[in-house]
Amino acid sequence: MNVIRRIIPLASLLLFTACSQVEPTVTYEENIHQKMKIPYVFVPPTNAYPPYTLLHYVEGEGFQQVCQATSILNVEPEKLPLIQVESDIANTEISKNHMGVYGVHLTKEEIGTANIAYGKVKEVRVSLSNGKQISMPSVSISQAFKNMEEGPCADDIRVFDANIENSKFYIPREVYKYTMKYSIIDQDGINITAGLSSSLQKVILAKAGINISDTEGMKIEGEDLFIGFRGIPVNLNTPEVKALRSTTVLDVTELVKRIKSSK
Repeated sequence: MNVIRRIIPLASLLLFTACSQVEPTVTYEENIHQKMKIPYVFVPPTNAYPPYTLLHYVEGEGFQQVCQATSILNVEPEKLPLIQVESDIANTEISKNHMGVYGVHLTKEEIGTANIAYGKVKEVRVSLSNGKQISMPSVSISQAFKNMEEGPCADDIRVFDANIENSKFYIPREVYKYTMKYSIIDQDGINITAGLSSSLQKVILAKAGINISDTEGMKIEGEDLFIGFRGIPVNLNTPEVKALRSTTVLDVTELVKRIKSSK
């Protein structure tokens, strides 16, 4: 009987411990989805995707630029900022400033020859500050579509080599940008970013869900980086296109497929 009495409290303790465990740390992209309610997230953040950029999207793979905004709008790069309108973030769900903390666990193999204990790294902190909405309300949508079909964007679409059958193609009309900084923190709460090589930083950022290609550099940090967009995609073949709102995302998948198949 005494044995049974000891077992029952022990079982209760184990059950309590299991229920009280901390939820797994979300990734950067999941955090932006959940905490800031932005469904379309650029990973990594970029300064290359302003409004009216034609973006190729595959779920689980993220975004890829097909045509630059300058091509779709038929403007010189130096004139693009002149037609952009920067405004404070009006949506109450989206913070002007935000701090994300992402737990990191490294293996000995991932550390390699770095002069640091593999269990020393604890987390990545990514700060977003001075958030703004960027839009281009003066742009003619019909002219933008005409530019897509008749200008250099059409050539870019025709040579685009991705499989487009399971793809979506979007043109966001409003994008969010932030000044971003990141830091890598050890178990003692010390910022050890400066002492880590760029290659190891890249590995650690990937653990937080921020994958950076070799050609992108450390783009997670900088001013005026676009983090993504939101809105309800509107198909261009429906009457809804006649009453577009400023936050509407243009779903141009069918238009792109038509251009792709044309000669």
